[in-house]
Amino acid sequence: MKLAFAVGYKGDNFSGSQAQPNKRTVEGEFVAAGIGLGLFADAKEAHFRISGRTDKGVSARRQIVSIITDHPEKAVDALNFCLPDDIWCLGAAEVSPDFYPRYAVTSRTYRYYFPYTADITSMDTAARQFIGRHDFTRFSRMEEGRDPNRTVTEAKVFEAPDGCPVFEVSAKSFLWNMVRGMAGFLASVGAGVAEPETAGDLLTTPGHRVHPAPAEALIFWDAECDVMFQPMRQARETMRMLGRESAAARAEVRVAEALMDESPAEIWRRRLVREYPDLRIGSKQK
Repeated sequence: MKLAFAVGYKGDNFSGSQAQPNKRTVEGEFVAAGIGLGLFADAKEAHFRISGRTDKGVSARRQIVSIITDHPEKAVDALNFCLPDDIWCLGAAEVSPDFYPRYAVTSRTYRYYFPYTADITSMDTAARQFIGRHDFTRFSRMEEGRDPNRTVTEAKVFEAPDGCPVFEVSAKSFLWNMVRGMAGFLASVGAGVAEPETAGDLLTTPGHRVHPAPAEALIFWDAECDVMFQPMRQARETMRMLGRESAAARAEVRVAEALMDESPAEIWRRRLVREYPDLRIGSKQK
């Protein structure tokens, strides 16, 4: 039987979503938990598939994965208690044998969280220029033979509760590093390094690739597909782990900023000036 799961994970300690030799990945841990439960004998028998690849350090709030098993009830009842704390299943559903998450998902949404307050209005103006079908070569790590054109259905920047910008973007599919490339450009706009209108030039004029923003602030936010998932029991330790990490991260930020002798936001801005020299206001686009 083929089962689909809505899955979340904290990406810090993963080398990406897809299996890699001698590296810790989401697929590797998911399959290992299934083998431990006796759901399948090995990775080949598991037929693990995922709706969207994520890079090292990228987290997910709601990914869609599928496996094949002769023990569906055991999978639904026990999988959350065999997975490591930084992976969890939100829900499960029986799906048809030809279900393939990559093609079943009709829309993917990412969110990128910026570290400091910035000009959200200008960032939002720039982000909305991504909407529509465009050539995203300059925002992506292009793979040979791939079509660089993608259709973005929604792109916006809004204010998080702490006052910092959040970039949200949706499309049926994305290129490798495309969201991080867009986020890097938007950071430069928010810090006053680049103008919002530069987005149009980057989408239409050949030139250097935009430096991608750090992966750790990116979340695969949602995947839409025509499947009704039944909620699964959650392991309490997952939420406890996230709570501990949240508290530790906040404390670490306060300690680091207390040790600085100047504004951390200004240090961030100077880094953006170095990383995006071609986007600086007044510079000539290449």
